[in-house]
Amino acid sequence: MDPLTHAISGAALARAFPKQPLPGRQLWLIILLAMAPDSDIVLRLISDPVYLQHHRGLTHSLLMLPLWSWLIFSLSSRQLKQNPVMPKLIGLALLLHISLDVITTYGTMLFAPLSDRRFSGDLVFIIDPLFSACLLLPLLAGLIWKRHARRFSIISFAVALGYLLLAYNNQQQAIALTRQAHPDATACHALPMAFSPFHWQLIAEYPDHYARAAVNLKPDFPGLRPLFSNAFVTTLLSRQMSVPERIRWQQLPAMHTVKNVSHLPGTAFYAWFARFPVLLKQDKQSMDFGDLAFGGGAPGVHAPFQLHIALPESRSAAQPRAWLVWRGDRKSELGQTGTPFRWLSMGNAP
Repeated sequence: MDPLTHAISGAALARAFPKQPLPGRQLWLIILLAMAPDSDIVLRLISDPVYLQHHRGLTHSLLMLPLWSWLIFSLSSRQLKQNPVMPKLIGLALLLHISLDVITTYGTMLFAPLSDRRFSGDLVFIIDPLFSACLLLPLLAGLIWKRHARRFSIISFAVALGYLLLAYNNQQQAIALTRQAHPDATACHALPMAFSPFHWQLIAEYPDHYARAAVNLKPDFPGLRPLFSNAFVTTLLSRQMSVPERIRWQQLPAMHTVKNVSHLPGTAFYAWFARFPVLLKQDKQSMDFGDLAFGGGAPGVHAPFQLHIALPESRSAAQPRAWLVWRGDRKSELGQTGTPFRWLSMGNAP
């Protein structure tokens, strides 16, 4: 979830939970704590791959939550410690951040350091202004009618929960469409897409390939698309957005089906990081892989987190080199050929 939504959720929590309004500094503390788990961004000072490997790890772990809560409270001021509601509120702010991240597609390591498995609810896109508005608008109403500020903050969570129930219902419809089209698939998934809770990416998983499509469950609902240019919308969605009655499917080979792929640099890291790694392009000079979870392979989409491998012209030439392509021209070289460092590890999410 984006930092702004985390901050809004923290403000709503700080007004909804305590029966008495918090002092200004304590209010701002809860807002900051609702954003605090993303402080793992400092790992990018080491390297981008290290950041990707540990983002939404220890700082987002349910197992580590009591430790972080105790540490923050113990380092707090005497005035804050005298407020009996603050120990619970600190823990709730951190838990709220974790919960909002889990409902997205990226994946959160809830049980680090015992496991690096990433849990994903796949209910909302990584940035969803409609969901953010569910939290924000009642909160703003509470600033106007201050006598009812706590009530409006509670309403903000109720409206947000209603939005998630709508998203879950849409997700189940999308999964049903996938199963109907691919009854022999080993697994069927539906991932949220941008601009509307009715936009879904359908994924049917097979032993050697994936079938994917993009569907708009309610074409008459414009969502946020009219607010942006068609070019920008296509970049995040796809040039092929189907209606439920006429779904257009693509078939992409799974990454592991490429010959000798495990011997190439960066592929072990990418297989660990990506949920649905697929081959996008292969020739004598290079290979490109993408992750369906981030739009890889969708027509017209400039998907982030792609893996580009430059192949040598001959066996006597230099060794292959690999880069993780974030978006556009930004790249991070991946030199390792082995599996990245794992936690005590019960395994990554499939």
